[in-house]
Amino acid sequence: MTNAYLPQKTKEELADQLVEDYTWELIEKIMMKELTICETCDNIFPYIPQKRFCDECNREKKIAYDRVNREKNNARQRAHYRANREKISARRRKYREENHEKIAERDRKYYEENREKISAKRRKYYEENREKILAQQRKYARENREKINARKRVLYRKKIRGE
Repeated sequence: MTNAYLPQKTKEELADQLVEDYTWELIEKIMMKELTICETCDNIFPYIPQKRFCDECNREKKIAYDRVNREKNNARQRAHYRANREKISARRRKYREENHEKIAERDRKYYEENREKISAKRRKYYEENREKILAQQRKYARENREKINARKRVLYRKKIRGE
């Protein structure tokens, strides 16, 4: 029940009152260390001790740092790989053995989705390097004549037998 003698608040006054209440609630939570304000973008996020920046700002700072220090990071990764080549290769080999079907399925799916792009890339490479590729094929044929002929004999025998 409203009292007819009391002045009614307008919508703007009610909205201002809500904003003010909300603002005081935020300030109170910040003072009680339940919320924190990001130092760069004024985003509000849950309080974590020692955390001054929101996740978005941290992500942007990391991307910017990585972009500036790309060469240094790549050199560090190359040095790490050279020092630990055996461990890394063993870990990759083990992963491939354990997840062979998963990897093959992922590759098949990628090929199906990007067949035209892959074919165009292969055609372009062949056109640009045609002479080099044909020279490599001729060299292989010269050096492995017996191996090639043995394979052809096996295929010929299978064809004759009707297998």
